[in-house]
Amino acid sequence: MDVVIIGGGITGTVLTHLLAMRSVHVTLVDAGLQKPRYPLIHSKLLRFHEDITLSKISEEVYLELSRKLGIKVLQPMDSITVIPSECYSDTAKLINLWHEAGARVKVINDIGKYGLKKAANNEVYILSSDGDNLVNYVQLMRRIRKYNNVRYVEGKARVNVSNDSVEVVVNDRTLHGDYYIITAGAWNSTVARDAGLRVPLLPYKCQAAAFLSRRINYILYDYVLDIYMRPLGSTMDHVLGLSGLSIVVGGDGNSKTTEPGKEEGVDREFLNEVSSKVMSRLGNAFLIGSRFGYCEVTPDMRPAVGTLDLSNLVFMGGFDGYGAEVGPALALALTEYLFNGSWPGYAKPYLIDRFGNNWPSTWDISTEAHELCV
Repeated sequence: MDVVIIGGGITGTVLTHLLAMRSVHVTLVDAGLQKPRYPLIHSKLLRFHEDITLSKISEEVYLELSRKLGIKVLQPMDSITVIPSECYSDTAKLINLWHEAGARVKVINDIGKYGLKKAANNEVYILSSDGDNLVNYVQLMRRIRKYNNVRYVEGKARVNVSNDSVEVVVNDRTLHGDYYIITAGAWNSTVARDAGLRVPLLPYKCQAAAFLSRRINYILYDYVLDIYMRPLGSTMDHVLGLSGLSIVVGGDGNSKTTEPGKEEGVDREFLNEVSSKVMSRLGNAFLIGSRFGYCEVTPDMRPAVGTLDLSNLVFMGGFDGYGAEVGPALALALTEYLFNGSWPGYAKPYLIDRFGNNWPSTWDISTEAHELCV
């Protein structure tokens, strides 16, 4: 079997590994437009049962990759979730699901010993172990080039669909395969549009900021201040940790609908807002950097996978910032589809067919599917 994959990001990387380990000949096309520089978050502390199932399967995929590649893909992390007390009854219903997925969760009374400050009255603090990881995607991406049966092609892909056939052209060369997979992240809608295909996707600008602060060795999900924080996950963490310091990445999930490449720089309003929230929790924190990229969403804010017009043209995307949680599971489902011609049960709620052909041309970006307290 020969497979052409367009997009060397999160899902494209995992899918290439899964197929190559199963002796599939893969051509991976990577335009190099956007790649993670540091580890990403994988969490099982999600809101929907189906997402939690995917996240657990994704964890198993990461562990398989760790064993077969001989590298440490996952770095287990504790996490603290801060919610308003009125949200606790709904969150308590999820805790059993988190337990079933392998997380150890308990309510704690004090966050001061974790270097955090109380920001509002009636806050509830939930400590979790074995529910979160940092994922070393940088190392996974480097390993792809070492496979004998993976051809790595740098360049921008153009997909042509005509006469019941698919053609992929990169750098004026035509690439041939039995299957063609579009998994180009926020550029999925551009690739599809240029091919004359419609996909239910809306790209948007996503942003994050880095701070030098007191040392933290956990992930914070804060639904009182609407912010997340996590260690950068670089080699600097250990060095700074010896001095009681950390580089902390923070974001607030706010988004601005835009075509990839149309915006430049991080918004000043975002930096002001995130800085204020980070200091509300950590006290002294100094902004030392920021970065922006592009993400994408579907009309129901959940990922989509499935065929486009032809059975050998497959799309996967719409991960809305939580691709590291659920993407590997859908990559595994896509692998099963390629080998067996059918989708496993856990992937069926995410099939693109659920939208039919009548989705709107645009829509509001609402609460992300993995967020609590909505």
